[in-house]
Amino acid sequence: FTPLQIFFLLLQNDVVVSWRPSSEFPGNVYKGEGIVSGSPEKVWECLKPVPNGLRVKWDSNVKKFELLEQIMEDISICRTVTPSAAMGIIAPRDFVDVILIKQHEDGSISSNATNVIHPSCPSQPGYVRGFNHACGCICIPITG
Repeated sequence: FTPLQIFFLLLQNDVVVSWRPSSEFPGNVYKGEGIVSGSPEKVWECLKPVPNGLRVKWDSNVKKFELLEQIMEDISICRTVTPSAAMGIIAPRDFVDVILIKQHEDGSISSNATNVIHPSCPSQPGYVRGFNHACGCICIPITG
């Protein structure tokens, strides 16, 4: 399967979204789970947070993704831009996050991110600076 085909398979399969109140901030914590027929590497191609990656192509909530600084091979600081929503009632937003991408010994791949302030990326005109709490995703191989 191509990465985009894997993503569309995910949309066709059962996806379970659960939530609970956060113990760290006012609001909820969400988790989505689904099974896709494909290797974690192929699924990861659709999800990974990189400039010019597939995420910008299929996710209408991600308008732009910029690399601000590569700290180490697996740690980067990035800016994500989202479009306006609700017919312009919700302004475009941008988020600056430090992201760790890790390949684990069991074959799983994860991204872990949280908000940071970066001197090369102050708030920009036309965007509301968003704040991400700790977040991420993980692709885990399963047998069968």
